[in-house]
Amino acid sequence: MPPLDRLERLTDLVLVLLGTGRPLTLAEIAREVPGYPEGHGARRQAFERDKRVLRQEGIPVLTEPVEGPEQFGYRIDPEDFYLPDLQLEPDEQAALHLAVAGVHLGDPSGRHALLKLGASGAVDSAPLALLAPPAALVALFDAVRSHAEVRFAYRGEQRRVAPGGVRFRRGRWYLAGWDLDRAAGRTFRVDRLDGPPVQGEPGSGTLPTGFDVEAVVPEEPVRAGSGDEADVRVLVDQVEAARVMEEVGPAAVEERRGDGSVVLRLGVTLPEAMRSWVLGLLDHAEVLGPEDARQALVDWLSATATATATAPGAEPVATVPTAASPRGGSTERPRPAPDVGPGPTEPRTANDASHRLRRLLAIVGWLARVGRAPLAEVAARFGLRQDEVVRELELAACCGIPPYSPDALLEIVVTDTTVEAFLPEGMARPRRLTAGEGFALAAVSRTILAVPGADQTGALARALAKLEVTLGDHQAVLVDLDEPSLLPEVRLAVERRAPVEIEYHSASTDETSTRLVEPLGVVSLDGHWYLDAFCHRAGGLRRFRVDRIRAWREDPAHGVAGGDGPRGTNDYVPSTDAFVPGPGATMVTLLLEPAASWLLESVPVYGVRERGGGRHEVTLAVGGRAWLERLLLQLGPDARVLGPAELVTAGADVARRILSRYGS
Repeated sequence: MPPLDRLERLTDLVLVLLGTGRPLTLAEIAREVPGYPEGHGARRQAFERDKRVLRQEGIPVLTEPVEGPEQFGYRIDPEDFYLPDLQLEPDEQAALHLAVAGVHLGDPSGRHALLKLGASGAVDSAPLALLAPPAALVALFDAVRSHAEVRFAYRGEQRRVAPGGVRFRRGRWYLAGWDLDRAAGRTFRVDRLDGPPVQGEPGSGTLPTGFDVEAVVPEEPVRAGSGDEADVRVLVDQVEAARVMEEVGPAAVEERRGDGSVVLRLGVTLPEAMRSWVLGLLDHAEVLGPEDARQALVDWLSATATATATAPGAEPVATVPTAASPRGGSTERPRPAPDVGPGPTEPRTANDASHRLRRLLAIVGWLARVGRAPLAEVAARFGLRQDEVVRELELAACCGIPPYSPDALLEIVVTDTTVEAFLPEGMARPRRLTAGEGFALAAVSRTILAVPGADQTGALARALAKLEVTLGDHQAVLVDLDEPSLLPEVRLAVERRAPVEIEYHSASTDETSTRLVEPLGVVSLDGHWYLDAFCHRAGGLRRFRVDRIRAWREDPAHGVAGGDGPRGTNDYVPSTDAFVPGPGATMVTLLLEPAASWLLESVPVYGVRERGGGRHEVTLAVGGRAWLERLLLQLGPDARVLGPAELVTAGADVARRILSRYGS
């Protein structure tokens, strides 16, 4: 007799534990659910594996004390298994589907959530935004929902926080909460947590009355910290002044000078963030005071110049002939092949049983609601081939509750063209969402609603309000997208396909140039808006960061592109990658000290090799020296270039160049 398909055992286990009126011992479960081994030890191991799969899928298997030698029994509470009736209208469901299709989070949790709500979310929609969440974010979101204290290490200190919400701002995710040891509101950059957070019991993280997430997360990039605030004056030259003023807001401007430069007064709570921000402007910014802040920057640059002057073992590294990375080093690159996430038929993984169980429960729940559907529709809705639908539903028809007589099995009839189900009414209720699925729906919805011009009272806003019944407080996830002043003109030009002449300051080369471009699309990636356009100077597709466009003028002399567009753009699909290495990009190898390990989460790399003592050797693609200089200044003495040979002293060279501004 062939072994029982594990999916059948898992499905039977769910139905049995869901239908029991009391907790069942492992021995009782083994009698009622076919497929468990005979021996007690092997049976226990198999059950624990199954229980782990169910809990990963958000199915709450309760463990409760019982009388008798086994001492514990198991059941699934229907109220914890099913969602309350959300009463989503068709236009609200469609809005959620479009949001999931348009905002990429780097994993399929949004699509999985839609499966539970009754549809696959397979909507034909171009990607609009990418918000890659750090690994710790879902756990923090879950802690916010359950009002649970979280404990984590942050910049070498142990913190205990009552979480208030997570917020996306300027390309970074932040946790805002109440520091229980310091009795004060604090903000933490999620990608800088030292290891995964530990979550306390639900209700253990009580916030003070009136706590406001929006008030805690700072407006200025240099205020994302937990220390005392100090004013720092920064001079920004005319090249970057306009862009930086949009970033920090007009209230930070202390003086406008005749040459176009500005003096900013910034409230700094985290000196490291201020240092990184200023050095990211290269030669275009200088700290004027106070003296201790200026000296701290000089000390950092001096240490960088000394530590990165040489690197033993440096060797030449070849250039990259074609685009070959999901993201590289420059913000102005040829578009890569489209990467819009897994298609409807996702590849099988080691967790295949979990994936199949999730999908089967979604199919069965949907069939319980509709009763009858064409086989082709079921296949298309759930991303399967028709023969796969038949195979999975034939297996489901063998599942049920003891004694597994015909009247106790799931009644599903599959013909060559249709699927018909006669299932209990209760099975039509959608399942509760996991923390990851809930976060995904909240994040994609908040992102779409943050797009300038979004309807704040439309179908998506209504759907999100209903979902918050299960997602929790509306402040659990907040998303801010920047609004560069030229964004409306850029979006209008994309709609019209109108050729424009732009003056553009490239972060890759730190040079300003004039380009004639034909707009094709606009997308928000990691907190910034980008224009995809055919560039006549480059003779191909290029991506431009909107806030780096310094001037914009429609060029009627070249007419309106329209039609099929320039050569090579007929199949244009926006990529969800902000940084892509183009022809001639250089592969650079860095040696990172432990303090520089944040780079692994911040910049996509081609390879990582551990070197012992917490050090890493990483390889990344660089398309312009200016971009590499910014990175090396921010890494400081904690990173060295190993190759190619001509870039070994790049960090020291740029540090000495910036030091000359400070008379050092």
